[in-house]
Amino acid sequence: GDALKLVPVNRQVSIDIELPNSADLSEVTVTVTAPSHRNLPVKLYRNRDHISANFTATEIGEHIIDIKVRDQKVIGAPFRTHAYNARAIQVGRIPNGVLGQPVEFEIDGSGAGSGNLEILVNGGHVTSFVRNLGNQRFLASFVPHEVLSHLVEMKFNGETVPGSPWQVGVMTGPKMAVLGEAVRLVGAGTTAVFEFSALGFSRDDIDIQIISPSKRPVTARLVEEKGGEFRVEFTPTEVGSHLVEVSVAGQKLPAGPLVAKVYNSALIRVTDVGSGVVGQPCQFRVDASQAGEGQLEISINEGEVPNHVQVVGGGRCLVSFTPEQTKPHLIDIKFNGETVTGCPFVCSVSDTSRVSLTLRNLELIPVNEIARFHMGVDGSGSAELAVSVRGPTTELPVKVTGNIHSGFTAEFTPRDVGAHSITVEYNGHPVSGTPFVAKAYDAKRVFVGPLPKGSVGKTLQFMVDASQAGEGNLEITISARGHNIPTQVHPQGNARFAVSFVPIESTDHVISINFNKESVPGSPFLARVQGDSPHQILVSGPSLSSAAVGKTSFFTVSNVAGSVEDIEVNVEGSTPYRLRHY
Repeated sequence: GDALKLVPVNRQVSIDIELPNSADLSEVTVTVTAPSHRNLPVKLYRNRDHISANFTATEIGEHIIDIKVRDQKVIGAPFRTHAYNARAIQVGRIPNGVLGQPVEFEIDGSGAGSGNLEILVNGGHVTSFVRNLGNQRFLASFVPHEVLSHLVEMKFNGETVPGSPWQVGVMTGPKMAVLGEAVRLVGAGTTAVFEFSALGFSRDDIDIQIISPSKRPVTARLVEEKGGEFRVEFTPTEVGSHLVEVSVAGQKLPAGPLVAKVYNSALIRVTDVGSGVVGQPCQFRVDASQAGEGQLEISINEGEVPNHVQVVGGGRCLVSFTPEQTKPHLIDIKFNGETVTGCPFVCSVSDTSRVSLTLRNLELIPVNEIARFHMGVDGSGSAELAVSVRGPTTELPVKVTGNIHSGFTAEFTPRDVGAHSITVEYNGHPVSGTPFVAKAYDAKRVFVGPLPKGSVGKTLQFMVDASQAGEGNLEITISARGHNIPTQVHPQGNARFAVSFVPIESTDHVISINFNKESVPGSPFLARVQGDSPHQILVSGPSLSSAAVGKTSFFTVSNVAGSVEDIEVNVEGSTPYRLRHY
């Protein structure tokens, strides 16, 4: 029977089973399993030539019917039937129609189960259309072609749907128009107002739907005014575009939805407003990313100071301006004509060119001695000077004395060898030329290696280690009896040096070593030089290898134990030469 195809819920249905004449009622087993896997109660009754199995479905969906006779399944078993509930069909509001325009309404059958939905408009004389929206939801529509009431009837699996039939009024096209702007800027928390006209219609024919950016519904108030004019009012709290859909008798405004662009100037953030320096660019940031759409207006000192706005993306911008005067600069910002919270912002401006520094004498400074420099401030008025000195490992205390008229003196004492960074700030801004790097040194940390005894004519060498002394100039002078001796310095790397010279006299040689014009510990040093036997007299000079014609040439005889009269020198050549002894 039909129960093997579709069955209504909460209503008893019957299945007819034909049996052989020899079969008994007790030999028949009928099982009905619901979608929830629960077996439904089944009652069997014998009629003249068949057996009836009665059961009542209580839930929608597929039911499985299994029939056995003498423990043998009948042909085709198990059978499948679908339970439905026509009363679960939900029909949305069906608006009145306009001639020649579609009348649309939604149908929700998600709780009704499987089956056939039948829609008749004026007994089937007006064609209807159904579009599947998914999840057993549908959009039904029809287009009226006559100005008369239309009757909409609906059945589901042959059963009348609750609410059916519906009367739908149809009239000629409404005269709709938007009064004023269709797109408006609205501040959050204020009332948004739109006006439109719809002649010949009442409030009951008008539907207002407002969709916020988060898709949340917004309550609106519809006010009917005279002459077929209407006013929509609502108060948005969420930033972003709100779409106001107005439908008159199911027909939307020809211009499309009204748009309220909601903004909130209180959500604008202004940061990095600090102090500035005359002639140098000042910058601050404006973040309007959360404030919505609108116009940003920025003025500095009522527009007297030009500013440049650089958009960095995402509703954020970087604003820069260059102050030319030493006075507070007032920053005013408006968003859609509303003053931003916190305005005016104040940027104090100072002129660091008023400060002059004398730092050249601090390029090289000795440790453990007071270093000082002078700071002058031109003009009158207050001057907030801040001096800091950062050594290689820590910040040093600085003593500042003086006044704005005579100038200021800063004093500090370096304790460690290495670079010292000196920073001078005027009213919170670095003065030109700072930070200045002063290099501290310690001549006491120059170490001189042991001096071996020397012999005339033989190279004497010793080591000088300035690796711990810092940066500076190393000066080495070697003399004998008031005469300087040529010296060679060989860098060994890492501020270590090998110093060598050749003694030419058997006498003490004085070695003077200065670091940045300061004597190193132990200086001057004495190098003992002894003379050897006369067989090791030293003869030196460039004329021993070559001499110019017509010019006096000379050479030196060293390590002589006697006097000049004891020396005999012969020069042999093509002509005799006259010798002069010195």
